[in-house]
Amino acid sequence: MIRAVVLDLGGVLASGEGVTAEPAALLGVPEEEFARLYWEGRTDYDLGLPDSAYWGPLLEALGKPAAVETVQQLAKLDADLWLRLLPEPRQLLADLRAAGMTTAVLSNAPFNLDMGLIEADFADEADYWFVSAAMGVAKPEKAAFHRVTEVLELAPGEIAFLDDKDHNVEAAERYGWRAHQWTAADDARAWLASLGVLAPAS
Repeated sequence: MIRAVVLDLGGVLASGEGVTAEPAALLGVPEEEFARLYWEGRTDYDLGLPDSAYWGPLLEALGKPAAVETVQQLAKLDADLWLRLLPEPRQLLADLRAAGMTTAVLSNAPFNLDMGLIEADFADEADYWFVSAAMGVAKPEKAAFHRVTEVLELAPGEIAFLDDKDHNVEAAERYGWRAHQWTAADDARAWLASLGVLAPAS
């Protein structure tokens, strides 16, 4: 029996729209070049690398001064862009709680996003927020799923998980969670209904 539903943030609850376009425009550089550098160092940033150690080399590679003010501006903009929830997934989160499910968000994200949750108007819409930088471990590592399971005090088979990345879904399944790749809110609802978590759509 499923007792908790865990959702990813980026690519599920939030689209991440503009995460490379807006900072590239701010810096006056081609988005393609910015995006390449942005994703190259993202894993370490999501594991807790300081802002200066991530944004500094990125700015230097773009031929821009790595001023403290610029680093802070980019870090805040990045967190703000990832913390824009989409209406349909946000409603799904609300419906899960109304159905009596424990809800959690498990995201590979830096400290700045974790701090941004303090002021986010939706922070209390999930029971738990797990951010990789704060945990020191990220999906698809087994330890990330173990940490969530431990905090929720549930058996792995009592947790359902939705993530847009297939390797995260596969890793969750190997750990023992019931997992499904996110493509759209309607598809997620249908899967959750098949697990008896939500009522089937009429």
